[in-house]
Amino acid sequence: MYIYKGGIITGNIGDAHGRKKALVFSLFCMTVPTVAMGFLPTYKQVGGWSTTLLVICRLLQGFSVGGQLPSSLVYTLEQKPRQHWGYYGSMFSLACGMGSVLGNLVGALIRQLLTDEQLLEWGWRVAFFTGILILPVAIYLHLYGREHNPNEGHYNNENDDGLDELIDEATVTSVDQRSGRSNTMAESITSSIIQNTRPLQHSFKRDNLAALLSSFLTPMLAGAGYYITFVWMSIYMSTLIDPPVQSAFWVNLLASLFHLFPVVLAGWLSDIYGRNRVMSVGAVSVGIVAPFMLWIISRGKTVDAFFAQACIGILLSLFSGPIFAWLPEKFPPSVRLTSAALGWNAGICVSAGFSPAVATSLVHRFGKVAPASIYPFFAVIALIGMFISTKVHNEEDESRIIAGTKATLTLDSEFTDEASTRLL
Repeated sequence: MYIYKGGIITGNIGDAHGRKKALVFSLFCMTVPTVAMGFLPTYKQVGGWSTTLLVICRLLQGFSVGGQLPSSLVYTLEQKPRQHWGYYGSMFSLACGMGSVLGNLVGALIRQLLTDEQLLEWGWRVAFFTGILILPVAIYLHLYGREHNPNEGHYNNENDDGLDELIDEATVTSVDQRSGRSNTMAESITSSIIQNTRPLQHSFKRDNLAALLSSFLTPMLAGAGYYITFVWMSIYMSTLIDPPVQSAFWVNLLASLFHLFPVVLAGWLSDIYGRNRVMSVGAVSVGIVAPFMLWIISRGKTVDAFFAQACIGILLSLFSGPIFAWLPEKFPPSVRLTSAALGWNAGICVSAGFSPAVATSLVHRFGKVAPASIYPFFAVIALIGMFISTKVHNEEDESRIIAGTKATLTLDSEFTDEASTRLL
């Protein structure tokens, strides 16, 4: 829930006030709770307050995550040539993957170097202290980063009282056709309506709903696929199957590298052949091949498990590489950050949030190969989402969202002027 709230607030900041402001805001929001978790007191020291403080920190982290990924993605891509968004979006995917690999590396090293007593006493704090490294990046971006606000002039921070005054004034002056002020008043009303409409309201316009639905369904395969393959899989290999895979955490870490670099190739290919085409190949391949690969992993042989997990990663990269360009392309600049955050966060929360628990439940109820069904399930959902996206017109200007409002106001103004002239 807090991830969703973070996406809404950060998205509104980015669409109304500039992409850089949204990104800096989310980075600072991530730094504070992450570092604070390293200093949390234990239950022995403060009792139930330790749990309360932990929950607060986790909620704040979720809030920042909800806005950090969409804001950094949109801020990066919008300053690059549109014809190369697939390549640059895949670099973003690569950076996210590298972060996960570094996290897995820290976890594997801590488990390798520390005893269980040391890990419980102080070792778990080490990873959270590294969160301080985000702070210099946020400060540098705040001081030297270039602001990018494609919606400057579309939104403001005033209330809607001024709009009512303009309408009243226009009603009076429109009767006096000879004053020549009718068109000016109509233009003022149009401008005021556009400026006072918030990004969140525009995101739920009827002609934006198909894009929102598509952005909710399609990323589910990326979220569930990655979390099952490279987050939950290490637990599966070490504790949920018999015999377990030896050195499961290191196998998981090395296999995840095979997901990283192919995403760049997939993103580049999507610039040439189209996002949906490359992503569809990836979704179909994962849905068909990944279940067989999970069966190989379930046998508990280390080398076989490594190659099977790496194979899933490579196929998944065909889908994950282009998706970071596919997502912002669904929306016009006026609502791009808010809408992308709404769709992405909802899809990832549902798929990545629940799929590990569902996979574990499937193991206990139906056997160690049962979680394989998760891959084709989300592959089908992703294909449905991409089909819906083909019905969305990818416009770069504001016409798809606000042209209807402008046209209506223009027609109303012309009708009022004509009626006033006849009355006179």
